[in-house]
Amino acid sequence: MDLKAVVTSVVLLVVGAMVGLVPTYLSERRKERHALATRWDSPLYELCKDFATTVRQFVHLVRRYDRAIDEKVHAAAVNDHHARLRGLAQQIRLLGSEELQLTAREVEHHAWWVRQVCEGGEDELATYYDGKPAEDRLRAAMHRLYVASRHQLGVSRPEDVATDDPIDPRPAG
Repeated sequence: MDLKAVVTSVVLLVVGAMVGLVPTYLSERRKERHALATRWDSPLYELCKDFATTVRQFVHLVRRYDRAIDEKVHAAAVNDHHARLRGLAQQIRLLGSEELQLTAREVEHHAWWVRQVCEGGEDELATYYDGKPAEDRLRAAMHRLYVASRHQLGVSRPEDVATDDPIDPRPAG
């Protein structure tokens, strides 16, 4: 048996294995990084969706204090939604980026003031916010929440969130 032929075969075998191993290794590493990066995307999406929905339901309820048939039942529903809103804001602290956490906290803060005003109280922070009403502050905070959520979820152009202003400021046509 020729030793040179055996060594050449072994070298070719090692080179062939390396040629196959390197791309496979790089591909697997990329897949792993992607899996780690997206592991929390679905739970974060669900959490942000629930938070936004709860905020909208909460505002809907507090705006209707004057129309409630049974004030105790209505107050209990408002309390339940407010507690859920606060709980979801805390859950965002587990999965959300710092930007998202701070924005959720801001939404929670402004939601409280919307409730205060709708319950007949005074918006004691209106002057701090240059006279901007609590609902407008909440709407702006929700817009920032949508952008922060989309940014963390990797949505392309996360800032492209349609306005939620009561009157569309875009010109007709």
